[in-house]
Amino acid sequence: MSESTSEWKKAFTIEKERAQEFVELYESMGYEVKVVDAAECDFKGECKVCYLHGDYVEIFIREKPEEGDLEEVD
Repeated sequence: MSESTSEWKKAFTIEKERAQEFVELYESMGYEVKVVDAAECDFKGECKVCYLHGDYVEIFIREKPEEGDLEEVD
């Protein structure tokens, strides 16, 4: 799953209603941002805290590709 030269990194988990302010913050700092429902978390078998409550999302970030860099398309 190589989406570009820079892979997605998990920034943190937060309440859904607060996610947009952090999306805007990271975008203003030059990152691409992806928001994923915490129920889809890769660690849900380990902690179960976020997705049990149901109102959380995970924010993932990665550096934007440089001008001229090609991204792989699935």
